[in-house]
This record gives sequence, structure tokens and C-alpha cells, in this order.
Amino acid sequence: MPWAWSRCWASASFPLISVIDPPLLGSLLALSAGALIYVGATHLLPRAEQEAKPFSLLALAGGVLVAVIIVLSKG
Repeated sequence: MPWAWSRCWASASFPLISVIDPPLLGSLLALSAGALIYVGATHLLPRAEQEAKPFSLLALAGGVLVAVIIVLSKG
């Protein structure tokens, strides 16, 4: 019955998401995807946590920038 919860959340969030401009929504999704990749990489790759933190933030910013460029190029 987990599908029932996902349909419930999708139905509840649609009115909030549908009023956001598509380019802004794409940028927000790119930002959240970059954050998800960063969190996943730091937990899956233990060496990433041993390296200096500025490089991790730089990689996150680079990933988000690439995602935003892809979204804006589809415009």
C-alpha cells in the first residue's frame, strides 16, 4: 500500500508546484538534485569525507551549475 501514500503526497503537492514558473521549477529541481548527489556521494564514497571540504562544496556548486545550464539551454 505504499503507492497510496505517494498518490496522496502527489495530489497534495500539485497545487503548490503548479503555480511555479517552469524555468524556476527546473532550477529548484537542479538545486535539489545537486544536493542529493552531494549527500549520496559523501556517504557512498568514504574518501570524499576525508578530503578537504572546500573541494566538496566546489564539486556541489559545479554540479548545480551544470544542471542549471542544461535546464536553461532547453528553454
